[in-house]
Amino acid sequence: WLKFVCHIGPVITIVQVMLACNIQLCLAGLLAAVSSHARLHSHSDPIIGSTMITAPNVATESMKASAAIRDYLGASAERDETWAHVSSANETSPAMLPSHLARFLKAQNATMEALDKATNLSGEALAVAIAEKTAAETEYEAKETALSEGRIGADFKAEASSLKLEMQTL
Repeated sequence: WLKFVCHIGPVITIVQVMLACNIQLCLAGLLAAVSSHARLHSHSDPIIGSTMITAPNVATESMKASAAIRDYLGASAERDETWAHVSSANETSPAMLPSHLARFLKAQNATMEALDKATNLSGEALAVAIAEKTAAETEYEAKETALSEGRIGADFKAEASSLKLEMQTL
């Protein structure tokens, strides 16, 4: 009986030590999590090696063209609204027609300017896209040429069957 108790005694102390170590590790992990959470939510300089995701700050030609087209559509909608006012003024208050026509002229000019800007930027975006397409085609043609320089057209099945015959005769 004494032998059995002496044998279990060290096992109990090892279990107690392991449990204490696990508790210490859990507390250390919790402390690390809390401190990293506090660092993430503080408004200080970013931690070295951390990743900062930012919005793009350089507009490409196609982004500029898209924005100009949206501006044109907005100006066109304002022009349509102004035309609706001209039409209603013609029917309800003919004395206001000249002022509504002046507003319509300004809206029409703004629409034309927005359309010119959108057309120019779309042309630039198209030129950039064509240049990039040409560069990509040139690059891939070079890669295709490099791939064709080798044994790409060889008849590997015939070579394998002749090698099989050679190996069987040996």
